[in-house]
Amino acid sequence: MTPVVASAGPGFDFGTNWAAYATRRADAGRLDAAARSLAALLAPTDPRGRSFLDVGSGSGLFAVAAARLGARPVVAIDVDPECLRVGERIRARLAPETEVTFRHASALDPLALRALGRFDVVYAWGSLHHTGAMWRAIELVTERVADGGVLALALYNRHLTSGAWRLVKRAYNAAPRRARWWIAAALVPAIWTAKAVVVRGNPLRKARGMDFWHDVVDWVGGYPYEYARRSEVQERVERAGFVLRRFVPAEVPTGCNEYVFDRVRPAPSVAGAVRGARGA
Repeated sequence: MTPVVASAGPGFDFGTNWAAYATRRADAGRLDAAARSLAALLAPTDPRGRSFLDVGSGSGLFAVAAARLGARPVVAIDVDPECLRVGERIRARLAPETEVTFRHASALDPLALRALGRFDVVYAWGSLHHTGAMWRAIELVTERVADGGVLALALYNRHLTSGAWRLVKRAYNAAPRRARWWIAAALVPAIWTAKAVVVRGNPLRKARGMDFWHDVVDWVGGYPYEYARRSEVQERVERAGFVLRRFVPAEVPTGCNEYVFDRVRPAPSVAGAVRGARGA
């Protein structure tokens, strides 16, 4: 299957960055932290016995964390085959007792998504704003949430500097490969200082996701890049039959806002959709 990609020009190699992180930093402690973070975000929803779809799984760490928390079945999709390989390695190394199905699919491919069925929990943390067609991706992903299910999103916040960061990201990806490390390294002092001031702590001590360096590379290079205000996201998703249960504002102005929505109206019926995910 050829995934749909809606971006023009050079794009960031997310898989390589996730692979470097997984090789050097992913360990049992980070998996435990991921499980705690996921449980806290979804609470009071208990993942145990619920079907779980991770859209844009990256390292696969949170898909494995969902399985560790008792979600069944767990399906993780990503458009980058390297991310799927990283996820498989993390599962085999850190939680071989868990079951996670990793599949190559795009959040912009409606046929591939419908073939997955619908899920009790659909989780898309920090992925849909990198598709090149964020609103379309959100629309398609909401359709994968089962009746009474939960949608968890994390999307970049719209800020007055967002346009400037888009230019930085495009320049990074257009630069020769050897120059990219230096571009990211040159921005480390500014990023570290900004985060330290806002979070009032040491940005090197991250409780979630990547370590600081790989997070900087992901941030500087992460293109395509889109963003939205809370009101924009809430209006679009609630129109699709959801109500916002939880909103966690971004720690830093251009960071990710977190949203947890509950489906309160039945999901639209789609001819030929496979509903096996809930009963698998």
